[in-house]
Amino acid sequence: MTKKNIKMKGFLFSLLLITFSINCYCQNEVEQTYKFIKKQGENPEKYVISKFKKYDYVFIGEYHRNKQDVDFVAGLIPKLYKNGVRNIAYEFYEYANQSKIDSLLTAKEWNDEKINHTLSKGFGVCWGYTEYINLLKKVWVFNKTLKDNQPKFRVVMMQYEYFPCKKGLEMFGGVDPDKFMADVVEKEIVSKGEKALIYCGIHHAFTIYQQPQYDFETKKFYGLSNKRLGNILHAKYLEKTFTIFMHSPWMSNISEEEQSVRPANGTIDSALEILKYKPVGFDVKNTFAGTLKSTDSYYSIGHKDFKLSDFCDGYIFLKPYKTVKFVSVDKNFYDEYNIKLLKQHFKCRGWSDEQINSIDNKKAIEILTEDPKEHFGKLAK
Repeated sequence: MTKKNIKMKGFLFSLLLITFSINCYCQNEVEQTYKFIKKQGENPEKYVISKFKKYDYVFIGEYHRNKQDVDFVAGLIPKLYKNGVRNIAYEFYEYANQSKIDSLLTAKEWNDEKINHTLSKGFGVCWGYTEYINLLKKVWVFNKTLKDNQPKFRVVMMQYEYFPCKKGLEMFGGVDPDKFMADVVEKEIVSKGEKALIYCGIHHAFTIYQQPQYDFETKKFYGLSNKRLGNILHAKYLEKTFTIFMHSPWMSNISEEEQSVRPANGTIDSALEILKYKPVGFDVKNTFAGTLKSTDSYYSIGHKDFKLSDFCDGYIFLKPYKTVKFVSVDKNFYDEYNIKLLKQHFKCRGWSDEQINSIDNKKAIEILTEDPKEHFGKLAK
C-alpha cells in the first residue's frame, strides 16, 4: 500500500469519525430535548394562564393565519377572565375604531354587518378571516354571561391607520407602527393597572430579541433592531413581559422566499415527533430548551452563537406542519360595502383597472385564501 493510499484512508476514517460524532451529538441533543419537554411540558392553555402569576403582559407571537393558533387564543377567553386578565390586545384591526368595538362587544345583539364594516377600515379590509372575526364574537358571547356589575372582557385593537396610496411612514399615518401599538397598550391597559394577553405576529412580540435588518438581494446586513412592540414595552417594564412563540417554520438565512427552515435546527421537531406531536407548552428562558442553537435561520443573522433563549421566553406547540390549516375567508365579510374598500386598496397597490373590476365576492375570497404549502414548502408535504 502506497503512502498516498494510507493518507487517503486516514483522511476518510477521520471524516467518518467526525460525521459519526456529529450524528451522535445531534441524536443526544434530540433525546435531551425530548426528555426535557416530557418532564417540563404543560397543557398549552394551563401554560399560558400560569404566566400571568408573574407577568402582566404576556405576548403570543404567531406566524399569521394558522387556524389552530387563532382558535387556541379564542379558547383562552373564559380562563383568562377567571384568572384576572380581562384584555386581549389584538394586532389585526384599527385602534381608531376602538369605541365602536367596545360597544359592539357589549351590545345586546350581535350585528355581523356592523362588525364587518367596522373591522374593514384600513388594512382590516384584507383581514376578513372567519377565525379572527369569530374571536371577537366569542368575546361578545362571553360578555353576555357576565352580570351587569362585572367588568366586561375587552379586545383592544392595536392596528395603526393604514393608507396604501401613500409612501413611507405616511402609509401608516405618519407614525412608527410598533411605537403606535406600544402607545395603545400603555393607554388602554398599562395606565389602567390591567393585565393583557398581547396577540400579534411574532416579529411584533420580540421583547429581548433584536431583529436583523437584512437585505436578501444585496446580502447586506444593516444591524439589529430593538424597536418592535415587545422591545419597547420590555424596556419600560422589564420584569412584567413574557414572549411565547407559537411553533411554526422559520425563514431561511439564504433566501427571503424560502420559509421552510425548522426552528432550532429541527431539534424541537424531532423531539416532538418522539412525543407523537402532543400539544405542549414549555419554558425556554433559563432552561435546557433555551440552549438549542439555530444556524440556518434568518433569525441567526447578526447574532453570535444564536440560541432559542435569545428569541423567546416560552414555546407552544399545537400541530405538526403537515396538518396545519390556514384560516378561511368569511364570505359574508365581502359585501358590496367592503368590496368597494377592497378595490380601493388594490388600486393603491398598483392593480390594473381590469383586475380591480374583476373583484367580486368570489374573487375576493380567492385572492385572500392562502395555502400552508405555499408558505411552509417541503415541511407541509
